[in-house]
Amino acid sequence: MSGSNEKLDRAVAAAGEVFLRYGYVRTTMGDIAKAAGMSRAALYLLFPGKEQAFAAATMALAVRRLDEIRAVVASCDGLRDKLTAGCVMLLVRVLELQQTTPDARDMDDLAFPVVREIYAMFEAFFAEIITRSAPAPLIPAGTAARALLYGARGLREVADTPGSYTALIEAHVALISDGIYGAGASAVTRS
Repeated sequence: MSGSNEKLDRAVAAAGEVFLRYGYVRTTMGDIAKAAGMSRAALYLLFPGKEQAFAAATMALAVRRLDEIRAVVASCDGLRDKLTAGCVMLLVRVLELQQTTPDARDMDDLAFPVVREIYAMFEAFFAEIITRSAPAPLIPAGTAARALLYGARGLREVADTPGSYTALIEAHVALISDGIYGAGASAVTRS
């Protein structure tokens, strides 16, 4: 049984590397099989098609990234710092990947169901942070998390460097956190 899990893990990791390099359209099952060091027939035993390999690889990368973000956010103080750290770690990394490997855009394309599922996972993560940090938010945690995540994602379109994107995310988080607490909340409460 562990040999089977080992093969699956190897195939998922290889698929992630190949999809990041070539994108969804240009990647073939043969490319993934070659990168995983297995036959196409063996790969098809693990995944019935490219869609399933893409979903597994993309989700595996996202789960690993979420674990990294959780570790960093746990060491942050205050809602604003937690939200900023999470958004920057998630979204600036996507921008950097897209700038260095343009075909990696597919792994952040909301047209793919798995990408929408991943964004829902991150939305829930941010809503959890908001709920724990702001027990009585003026904006419901889920709504604030959605506005935070998709608003910050949209700012990527106008950012020309990771540094400018980080600055835009920081401003966006400040606006969202002010909205969560209300304009009359003290700076100490909002930190």
